[in-house]
Amino acid sequence: MTDIASSMLAPEHPVEAIWDAAPLLLTPDLTCPEATDRFASRSGAFHTSACVVDGDGRLLGIVSLRDCLNGSGPIEAVMTTKVPSARRGEAGAERTAYDMIDRGIDIMPVLERDGRVAGVVHAEKANAFLVEELHEDADRWVGIAGGVKDDYFDHTVWSDFRRRVPWVLALAVAGLAAGYVVHIYEDALDALVILALYMPMVADTGGNVGTQSASLVTRALTTGDVKARETLWILWRETRVSLLMAGTLFLFAFLKVLLISNAADVPATMTLEGIGFAIAIALAAQVISATLIGAVLPLVAVAVRQDPAVVSGPALTTIVDLTGLLLYFTITASMLGLAVP
Repeated sequence: MTDIASSMLAPEHPVEAIWDAAPLLLTPDLTCPEATDRFASRSGAFHTSACVVDGDGRLLGIVSLRDCLNGSGPIEAVMTTKVPSARRGEAGAERTAYDMIDRGIDIMPVLERDGRVAGVVHAEKANAFLVEELHEDADRWVGIAGGVKDDYFDHTVWSDFRRRVPWVLALAVAGLAAGYVVHIYEDALDALVILALYMPMVADTGGNVGTQSASLVTRALTTGDVKARETLWILWRETRVSLLMAGTLFLFAFLKVLLISNAADVPATMTLEGIGFAIAIALAAQVISATLIGAVLPLVAVAVRQDPAVVSGPALTTIVDLTGLLLYFTITASMLGLAVP
């Protein structure tokens, strides 16, 4: 690599930039039902895999929520012992994220030198990090990063705080609605536990496609490739792209449910094919919705004379999470005949 190319690339981030420093850790003597309760009672983001550690916190293996739901004995009987891991202080965030994609894994333990679990990297965090890094690298190569004047240093700390905090507070309140959606559909989750297993997939996919759409539209606005007045043309283009992605991910989701899920978990009144079809329809709807939301938010920000970087990023996360959960539960509950609030 040339000196010029090297100077344009961002420095490697430490793995701590994308890890969960307080992951769910389970001991091998826990039974599968007890481990399932630990997964359910875990606050914050919902994940479907956890590390199994000994009394000193050293890694023994990985266990998934699906394995726990299918078992009844100790989790050491169903956990996977041969798992890849990253070493703290040696592995960078980008290398770890690419390694997870190459291996197709959902969780990467990060270990201290003595084998103790220091944290874990989840797939959704790794994917979001790589998308952001690729956008930043592309901006450097085309000269955007250094060529567009920003008013960042024109703001005092107080004025910068005042332009950010209203959006953050408003979206924090709006974020409570996402938890309420899960609460009102508790009966549906109790009746069909398999729905909980695919909630992260729907939420993460919505976040990824929404971020892609928002980033591309923001960059196009910044470079002058498109104007805010071309909103209808942008939405028509994004609609066609989202339909193609929705079709692809529909097939992926349907096959994943059909080939990976355990038919023994399906109630007698339903079929695995029917459940897979409902989840795939919900995922396709989320892809279309998130893509259009991601495209609209930068345009709305520009229309109301706000900075798209300040508005669209936080708003996208909250809105896509909320709409994604609503679409997921509404579609699956209606198609599968579950209780609808």
